[in-house]
Amino acid sequence: MIRDNVAALHAYMPGEQPQGAGWVKLNTNENPFMAPSIADAVAEASTDVLRLYPDPLCLDLRRALSERYSIPAEQIVCGNGSDDLLTMVVRATAGEGDRVAYPDPTYSLYETLTQIQGAFPLPVPLGPEWELPVEQLAAVGAKLTFVANPNAPTGTPYSLDQLDALAGALAGVLVVDEAYVDFGGETALPLLARHDNVLVLRTMSKAFGLAGVRLGFGFGSPAIVDALYKVKDSYNVDRLTQVAGVAALRAYDEAQAYNRDTAARRDRLAALLRERFGWRVWPSAANFILAETAPRSARDVYEGLKQQRILVRYFDRPRIENALRITIGSDPEVAALVQALDRMLR
Repeated sequence: MIRDNVAALHAYMPGEQPQGAGWVKLNTNENPFMAPSIADAVAEASTDVLRLYPDPLCLDLRRALSERYSIPAEQIVCGNGSDDLLTMVVRATAGEGDRVAYPDPTYSLYETLTQIQGAFPLPVPLGPEWELPVEQLAAVGAKLTFVANPNAPTGTPYSLDQLDALAGALAGVLVVDEAYVDFGGETALPLLARHDNVLVLRTMSKAFGLAGVRLGFGFGSPAIVDALYKVKDSYNVDRLTQVAGVAALRAYDEAQAYNRDTAARRDRLAALLRERFGWRVWPSAANFILAETAPRSARDVYEGLKQQRILVRYFDRPRIENALRITIGSDPEVAALVQALDRMLR
């Protein structure tokens, strides 16, 4: 009754979503800031027009994105979060048995979507300091290659030159997943002028604080974007989400100022964890850090924080099984984390 590959699948597991109040939630990289004007715009749009279907092509939103990012609207596609766009590109490019490559460790949804499609996932190990293995990724000969930049869960940024070299070496499509680029990474958008096999994905979940409305957008060549429109769900971005997206772009400067504050708070927390607890914290260009908790096990620290109603992300995966990914929350949330660690470790 169920396809064999789906029956054997290990589903992607998002971070815990606790029920009830009183939690400090530093496990899913949500932004504590959202411009108030976005909620005002959504409230104003909540009229009887909600009985009508939304624009399936997101025309107003794509025009606003085109103006902000200087990419023609015909080269932009929107989705129900960037995960929706990841699903589209796997549908459009990877057939049964085709190779799909990505660095490892990285966002585990890439593997899940590949397996759902019946394609063959090929993880390529990152270097010892999470360096991007450009030559090894190119050598796979994949129909589709994913690179998160900055990478998750390590926070490692990769240079435009590295991505340029990789795009030029690939016959298949290169997806550059820029969910966290607004916190310090270098965008791959300039590659669109040089390569027709590049798709750059963004989300409003992180930099704009809109994880709850689910809005992602992609920039690519006309051929790639046209293919995504062929395989997307019919009305995949609802009416209020499109309104929220346009309003968020109007508040772009406000959001970026807060993101710069988040980056500064990230660097301060990383330095504190190194100095106070002797943890190894890798450099990050995202709104989170990856911290190795030795000599204490990461699982023990995770469980100890959870007992104090603080959630961070623990991954029981090779190479990061003794590390925690910690979202950079607000100043009070970061202070609560440090106080909880003091109670546990000092």
